[in-house]
Amino acid sequence: MSKRIVIMGECMVELFQLVENVYHQAFAGDVFNTAVYLKRCCEQPVEVQFFTAVGTDLISDKLVRAVEREKIDTSLIFRTKTARPGLYMINTDAFGERSFVYWRDTSAAKQVLQLAAAQHAYEQLAGADMFFFSGITLAILSEQDREDLFALVSRLKAAGSQIIFDPNYRPALWPNADAAKTAFIRAYQLADVAMPGLDDHKVLFDAESTEQVVAQLVALGVGEIIVKNGKDGISGRYQGEEFTALAHPVKKVVDTTAAGDSFNGGYLAARLGGIAPQYAVKFAARLAGFVVEHTGAIVAKEQFNGFWTKNRPSQFQK
Repeated sequence: MSKRIVIMGECMVELFQLVENVYHQAFAGDVFNTAVYLKRCCEQPVEVQFFTAVGTDLISDKLVRAVEREKIDTSLIFRTKTARPGLYMINTDAFGERSFVYWRDTSAAKQVLQLAAAQHAYEQLAGADMFFFSGITLAILSEQDREDLFALVSRLKAAGSQIIFDPNYRPALWPNADAAKTAFIRAYQLADVAMPGLDDHKVLFDAESTEQVVAQLVALGVGEIIVKNGKDGISGRYQGEEFTALAHPVKKVVDTTAAGDSFNGGYLAARLGGIAPQYAVKFAARLAGFVVEHTGAIVAKEQFNGFWTKNRPSQFQK
């Protein structure tokens, strides 16, 4: 019987620069990127459901079709007549580092919990093997909706769903750092798996190393911990055992968009395949290294298939 994973958050219209004043339009967003790479990288049948909201406009229709093309279930995508998807523009420098401009204040994804509740759809989440959400998921919600999400996650956890959280801190989305820190602590206390980056914890929790982040999350009760630190590699802890892994060497960084998101998707795909965490991170690092060698968040399927013919999670378990 295949596993079912619910991934909650926002998918936006993505514009990335091809040449000066010429942009390519696609769809992306932290949790959507994770969903795509998770689905693409599973070696066994898995049902991935994207839990979000979009509008009733033509670009929303196009977004839903893009989700469907990735063989991701769209039954938890809700529609609203009062909002449309957010939009962001990526510019990258000569070193592949990103800068973003966002238009997301009225994003339809902010209404997802209200729409799901109005349609009595919460029961559709019951029985999920995994539930994944991020700090951006939390940030775009109103305070009341954030409380409702924590209550929902608590019920799912009590019913046996594995809860996965990536803080993915974006200061511009929060009124202040303390609000984000408070929300992240609550999320960590519910999480079975946590996948933060060191940079987030440097800002919010005064951490100076990945080892300190691991210790902070152990104190909050997280059982499976993966801490990402870019080119300096990964630290982790599972079942009381700590481990480290190197980042995969990259010949040329083209665009770091979705580096962490693809890592998350690759790691979860490997774990769903029964790969132990200390080996799953090696596949995830290889995938992230591949993704940053390409433009945009979602690598075209033709290019991804070239990666997939040579790299499978099961090859990394030795």
